[in-house]
Amino acid sequence: MRTALPTEDVAPIPKGGNALAYGERLGRKPLFLLATTAGTIFIAEIAVMFVLQFLPELHAFRQAVVDAVLLSVTVFPSLYWFVLKPLNQHVARTQQAETDKDAVITQLHQALDEVKTLRGIVPICAACKKIRDDKGFWHQVEVYVAAHSDAMFTHGICHECAERLYPGIKISRHAAAESGRAAASDSQMES
Repeated sequence: MRTALPTEDVAPIPKGGNALAYGERLGRKPLFLLATTAGTIFIAEIAVMFVLQFLPELHAFRQAVVDAVLLSVTVFPSLYWFVLKPLNQHVARTQQAETDKDAVITQLHQALDEVKTLRGIVPICAACKKIRDDKGFWHQVEVYVAAHSDAMFTHGICHECAERLYPGIKISRHAAAESGRAAASDSQMES
């Protein structure tokens, strides 16, 4: 199973003037975030000053408390909606992309662990054709190749060996090939 690696950590910015599109831009431009925060506070302070005009004259401390409460009530929801919420969504998407990337990396490592290949120089005996492994032990070709790859073996006999081993029996080239195919189909049925 092939899985494509994600090419970007975040989704593209949607088109339009809605709050989500506005919030998407916040995660990408720190100066835009700063301007939005400053603008929100400035507009909220103007609104608070407008409201304070209609209140009776207060003591300086009380006026400061009313100013702080009204400013908080107007600024915090705006900052939450236009700054904090979109940033949290951006962080959540980035974490999900990281999780997806880690899952793909794990799958790739598992696939690499399952791949068996023969590489490099394989030392083989010139006389008996056994193969020496990394620990210095000699193994039959079938055992070594089966342990280091996904290949399966079946046994037959070639025409030249049949004539040499069984000189009194006439075996045609076709019959020798058929004996190999029959043994292969038998081994496939067993597995």
